[in-house]
Amino acid sequence: MGVIYGTTAAYQVMTKQGFGHIVNTSSIAGLIPFPVEIGYTTTKFAVVGLSQALRAEGHDLGVKVSVVCPGVVATPIYETAELIGASMDDVMAMNKIKIMPAEKAARMILKGVERNRAIIVIPRLWRFLWLVYRLCPSLIGLPMQKACRDFRACVKRQRTRPYPPLAKVDKELPKVKKHWKIQLEAKDQR
Repeated sequence: MGVIYGTTAAYQVMTKQGFGHIVNTSSIAGLIPFPVEIGYTTTKFAVVGLSQALRAEGHDLGVKVSVVCPGVVATPIYETAELIGASMDDVMAMNKIKIMPAEKAARMILKGVERNRAIIVIPRLWRFLWLVYRLCPSLIGLPMQKACRDFRACVKRQRTRPYPPLAKVDKELPKVKKHWKIQLEAKDQR
């Protein structure tokens, strides 16, 4: 919801003044659907849709809109993301694509904004894969299915490992309880 609130607030100011440029951040997962990241993919597709629709709407009002869809960039998300059933180290070990430094990503994003690109996809490899996906989704579908099988194997390996020391379980238990409490509350509200 933060993207919607921020975009709406900026859009109102920019339409009144007659100019401005909104830059939203999505992900390559907003252009190419990623299995085992269904919630993430869904929200990132929404950010792309919002940005594209607003770009068309704001054009005659002097408001430019771009959406950034980066591939794997070295940011703290990999340190703070909570995974259930797999470790971040194992998931990152499955990644065969080079991680882009954040500084390089920032330069490429600014260049795309300067050129008023509607969708800024970085790095080039992901731009190419997005093109392939648009032309023939099944070509990307096969590697995605393999990634899904690899992830399931990773989760299975995690389950067969010996239990972690009790101190780690005590530390992680509140996170798991909180996750399931949110899930159950959401189910009750339906």
